[in-house]
Amino acid sequence: MTGLVLSNARLPDGRIADISIEHGIITRIGSSTPADRVINCKNQLCIPAAADMHVHMRDGVQAAKETWKTGTEAAAAGGVATVVDQPNTIPSMETVKNFKERAAVASKDSLCHFGINGSVTADADFFGLIDAGVLAFGEMFAAPSSYGSALTPDVIRDSLRILADHDMLATVHAEEVLPGEVHSLAEHDRSRPVLGEVETIRLVQDLAPPGTKLHICHVSGAGVFDTITGSFEVAPHHLFLSCEETTPENTFWKMNPPLRTKKERLHLIENFAKIPVIASDHAPHTIQEKSQPFSIAPSGVPGVETMLPLLMNAVMERKITLNEVISKTVTNPCRILGIPAPSLIPGSRADIAVYADTPVKISGESLHSRCGWTPYEGMNGVFPVTTIIGGIPAWHDGEFTSGGGQMWMNARARQLRRKE
Repeated sequence: MTGLVLSNARLPDGRIADISIEHGIITRIGSSTPADRVINCKNQLCIPAAADMHVHMRDGVQAAKETWKTGTEAAAAGGVATVVDQPNTIPSMETVKNFKERAAVASKDSLCHFGINGSVTADADFFGLIDAGVLAFGEMFAAPSSYGSALTPDVIRDSLRILADHDMLATVHAEEVLPGEVHSLAEHDRSRPVLGEVETIRLVQDLAPPGTKLHICHVSGAGVFDTITGSFEVAPHHLFLSCEETTPENTFWKMNPPLRTKKERLHLIENFAKIPVIASDHAPHTIQEKSQPFSIAPSGVPGVETMLPLLMNAVMERKITLNEVISKTVTNPCRILGIPAPSLIPGSRADIAVYADTPVKISGESLHSRCGWTPYEGMNGVFPVTTIIGGIPAWHDGEFTSGGGQMWMNARARQLRRKE
């Protein structure tokens, strides 16, 4: 008897079929056999669940902002099956001890598959972290952030040499920050210009030895694309929000890189086909923190639960295609990360999102991030009614179930564990 069947599922090609799942793997697509559990998809669209390669799950001393439990509940409710946690945590992911402690918490609390990136700093234990199982390294800060100053060129060069020698992916936060305080979204935009991203990317690429696997995070302007020699991502907030479409001092729309002008945002959308990856840069802060004066309010917005709903709404409005969404949120990020991408074929890992037929208004009150707010308040989103992660309905009919997620590691760490 089959473990789980998704009956009457509408596949991306329009066919209606049953999807049979056993031990976390799709075993059959077509007519089904008897099953322990059947979920009727009611002809709703089923697609592979997403991999968000840029999240900040906070936890620990930052648990008021987010925890692994609340953050991955938000991910599951947004159609995301894999999240990749960035290392600017407290404490940072510089040591094997810190990494193992964080991985233990994630293994216990995460509803999703997850990977944890290692820190890129002068003091990072690169060799130990690789063997311990980090998925990748970075985002490495080639610009100041809410959590510290930029790396020096010498540290960047030396770090990239080690990572290239070990065939490890290095992800890069590329900005140039001009001096002076900022008191509005427009000033924030001018203080961290798109041209600064271009110059910093050129610097990092010049410092990188041949063969380095570089991935540029949250590119905010289409004018940056031609500079990049490796892979890159764009965040939903740069596609759907601009510094001119809200009040000037709206701290809840403050992030790094900043929101750009509406003209720049539309230019980004015009070049949507050139974007290899969409990643949320889910970076929650509390309402109290974001309510401070603009110059001291932290940068960052939540987004893991709304990324796919915003994109699926754009598909429904015929602004982008479903194939583009799948390639940019499933196929390409998994390929870049070196992990198997789910697909709707027998033998694939059963990471599947079943989407509603109609959009709803996005509301912070109805979302699941612990921070309790969203920059997309009042916008339309098409949300999943069911998200299957590792063959388990992690999100279904408004309820969560854990147990299907696994930890993703780099290739060397996987080989070491197979030998044990």
